[in-house]
Amino acid sequence: MSEPRTWRDAALILRTQKLGETDRIIIMLTRDGGITHAVAKAVRKPTSKFGGRLEPFMHTDLSFSRGRTNLHTITQAATLHAYTAPIMANYDAYTCASTIAELAEALTKDTDSTADIYTLTHGALAALAHGQHVPQRILTRYLARSMNAAGWPLIGENCTRCGNPLVSADSQGDNGADTPGATGGSGRYIAFHTAHTYGHHTVLCPQCAPTTDTPLTGLRAEELGYALATASADPRAWATIDAAPVPVASKILGLYLKTTQNLLEHPLKTASALEAEIPAS
Repeated sequence: MSEPRTWRDAALILRTQKLGETDRIIIMLTRDGGITHAVAKAVRKPTSKFGGRLEPFMHTDLSFSRGRTNLHTITQAATLHAYTAPIMANYDAYTCASTIAELAEALTKDTDSTADIYTLTHGALAALAHGQHVPQRILTRYLARSMNAAGWPLIGENCTRCGNPLVSADSQGDNGADTPGATGGSGRYIAFHTAHTYGHHTVLCPQCAPTTDTPLTGLRAEELGYALATASADPRAWATIDAAPVPVASKILGLYLKTTQNLLEHPLKTASALEAEIPAS
């Protein structure tokens, strides 16, 4: 059965690149077709019919004409949600949105199962545009949930090596004694980001934590609770996420970024532009 010559789909614009003197190639994540590359002809002309509808982070309804290769042509565009302007007006929102867009492309370019990533990406961009939460925390939650949807969970309630539940140090009546091999803080939870050495393992119980010079980071109960909240699909988890101290949130974001880039086996170029969260005055 031949594919239709024309079709429509909703799309999140991830990035663009120039083509010739007046055209652009639009790289987008579509609701039904996953990652799609398409040419917007004459879009760089002042009189373009597309206007600003094909700028990064826009949510648009597009009509396509199929090309002979995987590069199609956009024939019509209608705005569904204009996220670009409010995101561009806030530097932290812009840098976080750029990292979200880069990760969304990386997680969906070689798979047909993109519906969950599309939904998560749309939700994250909407939250950034509406200023609902601190941008860095929106990014943190997107990292946790999108990587889990892609089959690479960054956090869990059980040790990812032996499967035993992680027990809070506080509940054991100790004072968070140092775990062998941990750096950057003590605690009974061990998070690490040496993905090439340990496969998909990200959180280890004290019994499974290697006593080597492998770079490990201890997590206390508060930090693990925050990390688990970021991975939860329950909207009520935002109460925990929003209330967390800045050092806790910054620590988990740093671990997530390092782990994600190791699992992807390449750096996220936009992550270098991210700025640290500033505590509220």
